[in-house]
Amino acid sequence: MAAFESFRQLVEALRERGEVATVARQVDPRHELTAVMRHMQRGPNRPLLFTDVKGSDLPVITNVFGFRRTVAESLGLAQGDLLRTMVSLEAKGLPVDRVETAPVQEIVKTQDIDVARDLPQIVYSEHDGGAYITAGVLIAPHPVTGAYNASWNRCQLAGGDKLRVRMMPPQHLGRYHAEAEEMGQNLPCAIVIGAPPGLMFSAASKVPYEADELEVAGAWQGKPLRVVRCKTIPVDVPADAELIIEGEVIAGVREDEGPFGEFTDGYVPVMKNHVFKVKAITRRRNAIYHAILAGGTEDLNLVGVPIQAEIYKKVSAFVPKIRDIATPGYVFGCVISIDKQNEDQARNAMLAALGGYSWTKVVVVVDKDVDPFNAADVLWAIQTRCTPETGIYVVPRIPSYTREDVREVHRGKVGIDATAPLSMKQLFERRRFPGEADIKLEDYIGADSSH
Repeated sequence: MAAFESFRQLVEALRERGEVATVARQVDPRHELTAVMRHMQRGPNRPLLFTDVKGSDLPVITNVFGFRRTVAESLGLAQGDLLRTMVSLEAKGLPVDRVETAPVQEIVKTQDIDVARDLPQIVYSEHDGGAYITAGVLIAPHPVTGAYNASWNRCQLAGGDKLRVRMMPPQHLGRYHAEAEEMGQNLPCAIVIGAPPGLMFSAASKVPYEADELEVAGAWQGKPLRVVRCKTIPVDVPADAELIIEGEVIAGVREDEGPFGEFTDGYVPVMKNHVFKVKAITRRRNAIYHAILAGGTEDLNLVGVPIQAEIYKKVSAFVPKIRDIATPGYVFGCVISIDKQNEDQARNAMLAALGGYSWTKVVVVVDKDVDPFNAADVLWAIQTRCTPETGIYVVPRIPSYTREDVREVHRGKVGIDATAPLSMKQLFERRRFPGEADIKLEDYIGADSSH
């Protein structure tokens, strides 16, 4: 199974299978589009393609990665072996394949740029301070080494040739800009919309600061990432993306940005953030604009899978038989399903996970017969297998999520051992129901009772 080398290939595959729901009626990008998206995410959770977005010539697609299986498919990996394979491939970076012409540069605009006109003006939450780009992967070369960083950053569409961008250390892109700023330089940077899946997950990953994330993207897709040079800045961008915004993050300038309804389901208040000056917009002739609802099902998969992979990397050093790792509900916690071989392994898994990724503040370890992606199944394990006196571990005052205004709430970490004692394994064997997997309910409901 080969990975998809472009966002376009993935979308077309989903459309051919009938998985994409199309909205043909005109929708207002201010709130209405998001309201439709939320109903879809609470229901069948399919990708949504809006073909008529008020005020824009670009169709908008969202919720492409609503399911974890789509994450695996996009990278050409088996879902059951997703984390182990991602970890094994991570260090095998592939040099990029540079090309001279590219689909993403079929249309080039360098004059009369107005981001409040040229891009869909999607306003997501009630109190948002304006329209935002939420599915933009920002890429920039290090100002000294030239190694490429890729990261997800929200961008407020201020109008004209200006965006306001949330980025700061310890995020790698923030460190890149800080180093450029110390040298008195702007940071050349491109915003990629509709990026190849490998680059999307590289941007969300926690690879080392020194790594080149374009090369990591190539490793994850199993083939070098095709790149082309930007038209106005010395930055390589994915040749097969949907749309590129070329520009610079300005040194020594900060402006008010926000409020914004972020992935924690609350608002980030107005804060001083970076300013991005647009120099060009290039795109495919028939470009599709990707939009992501912060904290929605797609966002939690895009963010969650790289976090799961990072935790897998740490835990596998102590626990050899990991069934899978999930981040159900939210990415500040995880559930680790293991084939426990001794009583120390659950505790080792908890400690490795709590220390292995800074945001993680709640870890639950369950047996291999518990589905870590099913929150009800995890709660069942906690309530039927955890011994609170000895199975709950609290690490006080250790910080996790460090956003300035809420960091005091995110102090302290908790580990829960919801595995059954090995000495009582037979007592905790779960019930099985022979024939259950073969039953089709429609064969029984309403069937003629005389036959």
